[in-house]
Amino acid sequence: MELKDRFTVSAENQAVWDYLFDVERSSKCMPGVVSVEAVGDETYQGQLKVKVGPIAATFDGKVTLTEVEAPRRLVAQIEGGEKSGGSTVKATFTSTLTPVDGGTQVEYEMDLNLRGRLAQFGLTVVRGTAQKMTAAFGRCVQDALSVEPAS
Repeated sequence: MELKDRFTVSAENQAVWDYLFDVERSSKCMPGVVSVEAVGDETYQGQLKVKVGPIAATFDGKVTLTEVEAPRRLVAQIEGGEKSGGSTVKATFTSTLTPVDGGTQVEYEMDLNLRGRLAQFGLTVVRGTAQKMTAAFGRCVQDALSVEPAS
């Protein structure tokens, strides 16, 4: 299943890129993130709690950056699993940052392969959950960058 979304932040492209690549800080903006830690130069592992439809799940997973073109584009491979319900996720995530009038547009595409009990809800429910998470993430990034002093 393919997911796409975008949001705009009222900050310069480089400032948005720098914030997003400060994984310790930016992960606090992602709804459901329980933990994130670097396990290599381009690899992170963590835990995410998410609710899709009536089912709540906790995924342990790994994100590996496969392409990084600072400050404009990144591609990552995502793999994770949920122990209690047997759901698994594999995805290719691509994000681009584009300067726009008044700020930076952050856009992503995700080619998502979801298996197990969460997959039963289909694209509409998964897409709705992803859109809510993206909107909350965008607001948090905007808020974080609005209070930081300009460098």
